[in-house]
Amino acid sequence: MFIVISPPLRPLVATLVAMLLTIVTTPPLKRMALRLGVTAPPSDDGRHHEATPLLGGVAIVISILIALAAVHSLSLGMLAGSIGLLAVGVIDDAVAFRALPKLLSQIAIVAIVLGVEGPLHLAPWHWLNALLTGFFLLATINAFNLIDGLDGLATGIGIVIAVACGVIALVNNQTALGCRALAIAGALCGFLLYNATPASIFMGDSGALPLGLILGLLALHAGDLSGNSRLSRYVAPMLLMLVPLLDTAIVSVSRMATGKPISRRGLDHSHHKLLALGVAEPTAVGLFWIVTAATSALAVAVVMIPHPLLLSTLPMVAGLFGAIALFMVDLTFDRTSPGAAIAELRGLAHAILTFSYKRRLAEALLDLALIPAAYFGAFLIRLDFRINDALMNSLLLCVPWVLATTYAAFMMSGVYRGIWRYASVSDLLRLTIGAVLAGAFLVLISMIVRIELSGSIAVLYVILLANFLVASRFSFRALRRGIALLAVADRRVLIVGADELAEAAARYLAVARGARTKIVGFVDNDAMKLGKLVHGRQVMGSLEDLEQILLATNFNELLVAVDSLPREMTLLLWEFANRHHLSVRRFSIRLNDMGPAGESDLVPAPGANRGAAGGQVVA
Repeated sequence: MFIVISPPLRPLVATLVAMLLTIVTTPPLKRMALRLGVTAPPSDDGRHHEATPLLGGVAIVISILIALAAVHSLSLGMLAGSIGLLAVGVIDDAVAFRALPKLLSQIAIVAIVLGVEGPLHLAPWHWLNALLTGFFLLATINAFNLIDGLDGLATGIGIVIAVACGVIALVNNQTALGCRALAIAGALCGFLLYNATPASIFMGDSGALPLGLILGLLALHAGDLSGNSRLSRYVAPMLLMLVPLLDTAIVSVSRMATGKPISRRGLDHSHHKLLALGVAEPTAVGLFWIVTAATSALAVAVVMIPHPLLLSTLPMVAGLFGAIALFMVDLTFDRTSPGAAIAELRGLAHAILTFSYKRRLAEALLDLALIPAAYFGAFLIRLDFRINDALMNSLLLCVPWVLATTYAAFMMSGVYRGIWRYASVSDLLRLTIGAVLAGAFLVLISMIVRIELSGSIAVLYVILLANFLVASRFSFRALRRGIALLAVADRRVLIVGADELAEAAARYLAVARGARTKIVGFVDNDAMKLGKLVHGRQVMGSLEDLEQILLATNFNELLVAVDSLPREMTLLLWEFANRHHLSVRRFSIRLNDMGPAGESDLVPAPGANRGAAGGQVVA
């Protein structure tokens, strides 16, 4: 017999009970997993050198169910689904389920949950409601399972999502839903004590599968609470679960594009790609927690804002996360370029690379969000973010014309000729011309057909469109630069020189793929350059100051990027490098004639003019 708890205290009690139960039950389950051999083998990437016990999910799920039963907030559907997927997860952790039986088991359990609780009202027809709800729950089950790849990653993401669902529920006076959400958050907080880096136990499939189901259900119910917009029941659940869902989508597309089976395990998830770029595991986990917090905060806002405002800002959100997704997919080709990969691929993989990279379909699809974002944004700014249903409906009718004229302007101005990872000033000019031309076309077409447009709206549209285009096309370089700042650098380079050749060396190192390199600064004997910035890094002194600079920056490599160095300076440099066991490299750009077929461009062809065609960079 349970103690009667007043409704206002139930969320707090559920949180604390779930947390304490998880803290208490996890250590014995850890010992049981070790004794039974239910462990994860040492990781391929060297993060865990010994087998790590699984079954942490058993502690999490049982604690949640007991806590919810104690506050009378446990639904039959949640109980059935959690126990069913807990059993599937325990079997998979112990003996490894094959992919097809595991999926069929998930489908059967989701069908039971829908039979008990019924599908959410997402469409006019009952069968479509069941199909959409079931598909979303299957997606969240597997997405949350797949995101569980680093210590504390899935645990922290689950905490953030559950807290956001709890906030939405309690703001709307839905105590039972708030209890469920906060009980999950409490249990995961307790488990994080054991699962944070270095993790002593993993939740395993026994935790990831039922948590994916429960969080998916919570997200759907949270989205259904808004009375402000019918869109929130679709948008809010997607935003709440966006990080795991987006990672699954990125991995699926990347594997299809490289001709690999989607169901195989691998180190190609978004978090693994960050590790490959040199980001430390705790930093990568923290980044994912922050992104999840941002998407969850957006979900909370979506449930509260009016329908016209939600509809007008939705393309901006889609454009932002679309650009991030394209960047993560592009990282798949860091080692092998799409042009080299496509020659060996056939079928679907060949088609994806052809249309995405050669035909630039991915960029065009992203612009399908950026163009309306600029158009709606112009009205939002002009009207001080006061927009009503009538105007929003009118703007929606104008969107096809805006898209048609803008895409025509983009094709004429060559917007789709650039390669994002190599975006430069010339691309900036082309994108700006494309935006201006799009604005001019839109003004012209407004004289023929009725389009919501004015002079100030046209100017704002051009400004916003140019900024969105530049931001998206330069996002690859910006994201790489940001990741490089967070990465643990294997090479800490001090560049000798601070002129044009040194700046070229800095640019080369900044865009070199797969290089964990950090430029600590420059040295130059020209006293006029001391303290100035070259490519964002400071000229820290002269060659005589190398000892002090080494103490301050701990660089491990010298890169000489000057046309010539006096003999005494060269001797000084070599003596310093030998004394401190530092690597010394030389950066140079050499232009040589290309010899006959099969002859190296390093050996000029007889009688050829020096300094004509090909080039070489040596670092």
